[in-house]
Amino acid sequence: MGEKGSQAAGDRRRDSSSAAVGFVVLYALIIMLPLIVSALTVERIADSFIKELSLSFALVGFAILAMQPVMAARLKAITHHYGFDMVMRFHKAMAVVAVMLVVAHPILLAIDAGSPRLLISLEVSGIVWFGRIGLLLLLIMGVMGIWQRRLIDFQRWRLGHNSAPIILVLVFVHSWILGYYVQDTPMQTLWVVLLGAAVVAYVMHKVVWPLRRKANLWNVRSVKQETHNAWTLEIEPPEGTEPLEYEPGQFQFLTLYRGDDRYDGEEHHFTISSSPTSGPTHTSTIKVAGDFTSTIGETKDGDKAMVQAPFGRFSYTLNEPGDRFLMIAGGIGITPLMSNLRHMRDVGLDVDVTLLYANDTEADIVFREELDEIAAGEKPRFRVVHVLSEEDWDGRTGRVDRDLIADAVGDDLSRHMVYLCGPEDMMNELMPVLEDMGVTPDRLYNERFWL
Repeated sequence: MGEKGSQAAGDRRRDSSSAAVGFVVLYALIIMLPLIVSALTVERIADSFIKELSLSFALVGFAILAMQPVMAARLKAITHHYGFDMVMRFHKAMAVVAVMLVVAHPILLAIDAGSPRLLISLEVSGIVWFGRIGLLLLLIMGVMGIWQRRLIDFQRWRLGHNSAPIILVLVFVHSWILGYYVQDTPMQTLWVVLLGAAVVAYVMHKVVWPLRRKANLWNVRSVKQETHNAWTLEIEPPEGTEPLEYEPGQFQFLTLYRGDDRYDGEEHHFTISSSPTSGPTHTSTIKVAGDFTSTIGETKDGDKAMVQAPFGRFSYTLNEPGDRFLMIAGGIGITPLMSNLRHMRDVGLDVDVTLLYANDTEADIVFREELDEIAAGEKPRFRVVHVLSEEDWDGRTGRVDRDLIADAVGDDLSRHMVYLCGPEDMMNELMPVLEDMGVTPDRLYNERFWL
């Protein structure tokens, strides 16, 4: 990149860091606001510490639940600064916190009363049942969220997850009628605002914005088979729509409409494998990994697609700059790295890049010829090391491990920017290895395909 491009990238990184800190402070303030407002406006009663703690847990728990639809709404103002993956991790973590707070609320009340009646009696008011039902649904959703990939497939989990507004309404009604601290105007106003923010975020995310995108569908311009089980879809904007603006390594949410296909309208996220310099179209390279992806090869030129993008920060243009890069890919994890490599080639970036690319067999290697072409060029100074786990061949065999990394780039990685993308087990194994080899957290970036 030229001097102006480097300066602009540096400005983006600084602005993003400042905004990221600001959003954390704002979130903390919002979830603590019920405690602050109630302390300033509601007359305290001479209750025990346990009961006060129970009520405080309930207030903060509701505020967190109200913020969950906002966190999940894919707001670019938020995801741009953290990356969508980090936002979703935070969203899941705060869901666990909310569950713990809401569960603790009735338990502490029962302890304070010296009787389990509130927890087990069937002879309670309907409003108490609102709270019980909301709590039960919240527990079920919490368990599904933690064990989703083991208990149920993603699309069914997503369908069940869409019932979250019911939980919020149940908790709202329960606290509105029974909550001692939600009886005065300031707290009721705050409660309505929190519920309103959740409802608006949910409706915009689930209804309004999808309808707008569906009214302006993109086109599948071409379908290219890369390997025996991977295809590249080239997507072009409809007439009158600007091409997608994205950074290398980002991803999109893609919904295909292919006529009578049973997956029409089913949304999935895929990396954008092309370079932002490639022209008005962009691509996603997709490997067979399940029921939906097994039908990607049946996609035809002229099929329609709904696109929501870009998301993610797995991009050398958005992260700290460097002159030495180590990229490690496993299987289809090559796609975001390929986007970065293509962009480095297109802009003639003066850096050294080593790619360690792991696959099961030689037939699984995606982009092999193009990787060789980039290696034959002058900038970036690039080399690729292929390693296969299930096949004897002339190259490296086995797994990417410390010995392979040391052979390729040396045992000291303190000067390298490291980008890692592949199967979860592979990434979990390599993260501590890379840190032990001198890679600091600000130089280690990873992309996970599950959300």
